[in-house]
Amino acid sequence: MDARTQQQYAETFHALHRTGDPLVLFNAWDAATAKAIAKTSPAIATSSGAVASALGYADGENVPLDVVTGLVTRITATVSVPVSIDLEAGYGDTPDAAAESAARILQAGAVGINIEDGLSEGKRQLAGALQHAAKIKAVRDIAQGLGVRLFINARTDPFLLKFGSPEQCLNEATRRAKVYADAGADGIFVPGLNDLALIERLVQLTPLPVNIMVTQGVPEIGDLARVGVRRVSLGPWPMMAAMRVIGQAAAGVAATRQYGTFLQPNG
Repeated sequence: MDARTQQQYAETFHALHRTGDPLVLFNAWDAATAKAIAKTSPAIATSSGAVASALGYADGENVPLDVVTGLVTRITATVSVPVSIDLEAGYGDTPDAAAESAARILQAGAVGINIEDGLSEGKRQLAGALQHAAKIKAVRDIAQGLGVRLFINARTDPFLLKFGSPEQCLNEATRRAKVYADAGADGIFVPGLNDLALIERLVQLTPLPVNIMVTQGVPEIGDLARVGVRRVSLGPWPMMAAMRVIGQAAAGVAATRQYGTFLQPNG
């Protein structure tokens, strides 16, 4: 991908985060799913959990970064829309490590990343807010050096890691959103937050576009749009749904010794 095209994709991706009309991301896990999704979606985003599962790894930076980078290269070569990558915690606990990882993703053609604060020292625990902010700043600096307006979606995990009561989790997410915005983040991603009233308060308390991930109990897209959410991610659920369909089809063939409608070439 040439630099001009990548920068155009970056600008397009930023513009897709609209109030009242959120960007809805049906997350991909390989080039084939990205190609299928791109037929009707203005952008592609990966789910680290789905990518890891498809490759036979556990989630949590267990997929080698070289493999992730190769995947990005294949996806960006396959689709003609902006691509954002779930970079987990940046593949390292230091700002330099996160910056190096982001540089490789950018060089592979991506224009957005998720970078999370809920994985630290190889454990599912909240990193210090300033520690994570330092990563975000380092990533921003490297992206500027490469001439790409990278969309940095700062993921914060108080709700997912059950930091405290819902009110305490909201306060912590809001505090971190301010710190991460000051460091150069473009969006705040809060998985595990599914209460509409709390989501609306978060939107009101941060200038960053709010990203909500679909989990059990999450409000409908229209309700999220009404309270100002600007990005909705389906996360690993598309991959899990696809695996259910394949499993059911395989079970049907095994039980009936017939192809079934699902597997008919023209079915």
